[in-house]
Amino acid sequence: MNEKERYTVVVADDETELREAVCQMIRWEDIGFRLVGSAGNGSDALQLVEQLQPDLLLSDIRMPFISGLELARQVRELRPMTHIAFLSGYDDFEYAQKAIDYNVVSYLLKPIGMADLTQALVEIREKISRHYQSLLKPRSSRPGWESFLLPLLLDDFTDEQELSEEALSATGKALELFPDLREPKFLVLASRIGAQTPTMEQAGAVDLILSSYYPARSVCAGRQILTLFASPEDFSRLPLALDELGQAVSRVWGLSCATGVSRPFDRWSGCHGACREAVDALRFSPPGTDGIRRVPQAGDGAGEKLDLGALDEKLEGLLRSGSKSELDGCLLELGRDAGDLVMIQTMATVFRVLSGAVTAEQIQDIRCRCHLEREPFSQLPAQECWRRILQLCQTAREMLAGQRRDGVSLLCDKALEDINRNYMDETLSLSTVSERLHVSPNYLSANMKKYAGDTFINLLIKKRMEVAEELLKTTNLKILEVAKKCGYSDQHYFSYCFKKYFGVSPVGLRRSEGRSGT
Repeated sequence: MNEKERYTVVVADDETELREAVCQMIRWEDIGFRLVGSAGNGSDALQLVEQLQPDLLLSDIRMPFISGLELARQVRELRPMTHIAFLSGYDDFEYAQKAIDYNVVSYLLKPIGMADLTQALVEIREKISRHYQSLLKPRSSRPGWESFLLPLLLDDFTDEQELSEEALSATGKALELFPDLREPKFLVLASRIGAQTPTMEQAGAVDLILSSYYPARSVCAGRQILTLFASPEDFSRLPLALDELGQAVSRVWGLSCATGVSRPFDRWSGCHGACREAVDALRFSPPGTDGIRRVPQAGDGAGEKLDLGALDEKLEGLLRSGSKSELDGCLLELGRDAGDLVMIQTMATVFRVLSGAVTAEQIQDIRCRCHLEREPFSQLPAQECWRRILQLCQTAREMLAGQRRDGVSLLCDKALEDINRNYMDETLSLSTVSERLHVSPNYLSANMKKYAGDTFINLLIKKRMEVAEELLKTTNLKILEVAKKCGYSDQHYFSYCFKKYFGVSPVGLRRSEGRSGT
């Protein structure tokens, strides 16, 4: 069995002897798992899930600091693809069932022997495998509604007599598209999986994943999968749904996944406009983590007619998310025969893209920097015109790339500001901060690692511990008072965290400093 076929697992239990027995006596490798971490309380378990992103969390239902139920809820928000198995006593069983929506795959009753636990883990692994396998081949035939949905998304219907809103709605109901929703609100997603053309099986997998949040129907269209979402109310769970989609694509296929999202709408006839919005948003997505980004090659046929629509789409994608070398390669191909039509189309595409992303003052600045207003283009040699257009394209790409970087930097700076300002608030967490910033916990966590070099939870602990150390060294506040000023209402939990971080207890630190206070 190779490493990819082994599922990673974190064990969490506050009973030290039981936890160590589970970690040491279970032959994890033999039953298809790889033990990557263990924790003695819910807080440490949550840290490990954020850091290690395991396939399975085997956790006691009642633990110090963060209960199993609250742990399951936060794990669900942070890592939707992590499955959870609870160890619980008879009295906890009904309580544990409240976590049914949190990816709980099994409830194991204590006391449990190692042989029974091993067998239970084998069964859990089979459940996880079936879940992953269901994503690999969920749909291989064309459903009846696809022939209706695909043109609805891709074509701009203008004949109101032939395709009125009433007619579209009636057709959708007849094909059993969202039959349980009387007046649904809609939203369109455009997803790019890896660098290859998506398959019908992948479109079916997208449906399977997203439908656990909202009714969804997906179709393949060129290089992307288009999904029509429906909801009776709002789409507040959309960030969590997209987190799970990205994690599932990475875990099952080993590919990156980027998704563009349209604005919500409430009429079937709005599908085409929303589809264009979603595809346009997708072009803002940076390249996948695998780095695969292919520039379409020019046709080989001599005298082949230039496809201005394809040129516009290709150039826009590279301006928004391509690298400098990729854009250079595309412009080199175009420059071999850069006639007036190509130059006009190129400039029009650049300014159209910029107009939706930057201010008028920034556009004017670019025009000046690239000498586009020094003299009329008609009076310049073609080679000089093309040189200025090349400079325009690269300047625009750098500005758009800077905007993406600035967006992530600003997001992480705001999260760090929240930590520095509210670290004394016991309820401060990845979930509460991400909610204030209107992003998902998983998205914020991933970007904090890249931007700040550590997970959100670790950064929060670091801030609290630094403040606690300073207060213990410079004030005569009681330990409980210090704990409360650092976001801990439980002195025992504070002392545990402090000793784990510094290797010495709060009392021990004060003694070493020649100070007193408990």
